[in-house]
Amino acid sequence: MRPAMPVYALIPGAFQVAARSFREGFAGQTMYAVKANHAAPVLDQVYAAGIKHFDVASIPEVKAVHERFPDAAMSFMAPVRLRGAAGEAHRSFGIRDFALDSDAELQTILRETGAHADKRIAQELTLYVRLSVPADGALLELASKFGAIVEDAALLLGAIVRHGARPALTFHVGSQCMKAEAYTRALAICGEVIARAGVTIAALDIGGGFPGYYRNVIVPPLTTYFDAINSGIRALNLPAGTLLHCEPGRALVADGLSLITQVMIRRDHTIFINDGIYGSLNEYALKNWPVRYPLRVFGPRPDGGIVEKQGKTELFKVFGPTCDTLDLLHYQLEIPAGIAADDWVVFDKLGAYSCALRTAFNGFFPDTFIETEAT
Repeated sequence: MRPAMPVYALIPGAFQVAARSFREGFAGQTMYAVKANHAAPVLDQVYAAGIKHFDVASIPEVKAVHERFPDAAMSFMAPVRLRGAAGEAHRSFGIRDFALDSDAELQTILRETGAHADKRIAQELTLYVRLSVPADGALLELASKFGAIVEDAALLLGAIVRHGARPALTFHVGSQCMKAEAYTRALAICGEVIARAGVTIAALDIGGGFPGYYRNVIVPPLTTYFDAINSGIRALNLPAGTLLHCEPGRALVADGLSLITQVMIRRDHTIFINDGIYGSLNEYALKNWPVRYPLRVFGPRPDGGIVEKQGKTELFKVFGPTCDTLDLLHYQLEIPAGIAADDWVVFDKLGAYSCALRTAFNGFFPDTFIETEAT
């Protein structure tokens, strides 16, 4: 293609491998956290890999999944929703699973679904109380925004039972969690809540946080996480029939997409490329983000072919294509010293939080997807 615009290269085999890892390692049902990448071609790959349950956080996400996969299951696991969202999700799309972390949100769900006045509707709902758990080992914590403490969570479980709905628990250890024991500790907190509430939960959602395997971070194998989770679940002695879920995002899609960018111009040790932090490289705007994505550089040959550039590497400052000076990667890229205008820089393992966060700022909106047999 020799593209002058960014191209997303999908790797179907990588989606298949990731989905199989969860099917074989997790002792419950895996749902995909749509926020990690909601692009239609990515959703198609996740679904084709065998993931038929989706964690959604907004009505647009609900509609996107429903329109493409009418047979898919959905759970609305955002603890706080826009007004009317719970009612529309329940009424128009048949969603029966909702997360919450406060009595105010519980009352909103009951009112919007009609469960406050009709016990038959309430009995169809599974309401997950989102717990606050430590972000031990996670690069990005979520506990400062969502999650009830043990005492409040126990009260919420009791209130759910009194209203006739099925009580459940969920938590999130934080994004890119690099310590498997974080899940065991979180599950122990679940045990405290269950004991204090004195109720039998119908379901337990382990949440997300499962990592991607990038450069510059030391992460244990995914099987280590499954072992820690299974150990923590066994300690809870949950009744037979308790539903178990997890909701990975990054771990299901990170390896399945590469981003192909082109160098527009080189000025000494600064290059301008055709994508940036307003497009697919948003995580490069995180100042303390230690992750480094695998990089490859290709250049045109005189005979019209393409060759991968190797040899000595140097550090380069990298600007994106917009007119904004802030469109700058916070980390310099270590790439071949001979990089030149018209070369292509390929960012691998960029399936999570890449095109999901792109904007149309300054008129740039990459939207070309291809499939490749690469692994």
